[in-house]
Amino acid sequence: MNKRIKLNAKEKGVLLFEGIGTFLLFQVINAIIIGSLGKNNFMGNLQNNWSLLTNKIWAVIVVLIMEVALTGIIVLSTFHKMELEQIKQILHKAAIDDQTKQVQTKVNPSLQGIIEIFNLLILNMDQHAQEQRQSEKSKDELISNVSHDIRTPLTSVIGYLGLIEGKNFNDLNQILKYTHIAYKKSLEMQNLVNSLFEFANVQHATSRLKMTKFDMAQMLDQLSADFELEANKRGMEIIVNSTPDKIMMQGDTEKLGRVFNNLIMNALKYGKGATHIWLNAEQKDQEVVVTVANNGQPIPKDSLKHVFDRFYRVEDSRSKKTGGTGLGLAIAQSMVQLHGGTIAVTSDKEKTSFISHFPISKSKD
Repeated sequence: MNKRIKLNAKEKGVLLFEGIGTFLLFQVINAIIIGSLGKNNFMGNLQNNWSLLTNKIWAVIVVLIMEVALTGIIVLSTFHKMELEQIKQILHKAAIDDQTKQVQTKVNPSLQGIIEIFNLLILNMDQHAQEQRQSEKSKDELISNVSHDIRTPLTSVIGYLGLIEGKNFNDLNQILKYTHIAYKKSLEMQNLVNSLFEFANVQHATSRLKMTKFDMAQMLDQLSADFELEANKRGMEIIVNSTPDKIMMQGDTEKLGRVFNNLIMNALKYGKGATHIWLNAEQKDQEVVVTVANNGQPIPKDSLKHVFDRFYRVEDSRSKKTGGTGLGLAIAQSMVQLHGGTIAVTSDKEKTSFISHFPISKSKD
């Protein structure tokens, strides 16, 4: 609750003295003016003309009202100056004591704007400070996660190459085994670095889209063909549905291809027990809704809200089997958002669905 500024005894005394002094000054001026008219002439005129007397009385009343009003204006002006001085002191104290604390003070409307602007500045500074703290925390987490994910394969590479360097092998086949393991671990690190670079690039403020007009239904058909062999190996069938059959929209086909590539790979890797992957596109008013779904093992409820977090994995053991970096869904989300769209996930015993909403057209950045 805003508290109104209160004057101390000294300030009240100054206002009272100024009010009385100003009013008395007006009376002195009136007396001088009346005296200059001549007392006898003034009284004689009053006796001879009653209407003149009435007019004089009204004139005196009007003059008194004007004097009171002017006195009030002068006193009010002084009061506002005192308020302004107190505001300066309050804002100075607030800036020194706690820059995140807003000032809860109520003053006259002409000065209240100063308080509101100061509070808005404090609010913006506080939000900026929170964002900066969150950014620093994210950077620390990023460094920690990258270090952790690189350390394991790097340790293996160094270990197996160290065995070869120290001639701790029996024959050529053992050398080939060591080098093959080191090569696979090197590929894991390369995959992580590439994914990290892609994530950082799409997160960058200067990231731009190369907008073109394309058919979303045709893109999904092409993706289905690209992943058909991999799906067959895993005992899955990819089914494409589009309503209508042709959906023309604008977007960066390279980035959108990466989005659905990541979502399909996610379904192939983690859709344990799935027999089908559905790629559905539907045009609704001024947006296109694309769903990538599978009928495999559902995602635990506690994990649903974290699946788009970078480096998050539903099960750590999965990453060891699949070679996942934990960045695929984070990259997909960033690219969808870059198109002005949204992406969400639902999962139950029947289906796990990643649902993306895209505007049909987006202004070129």
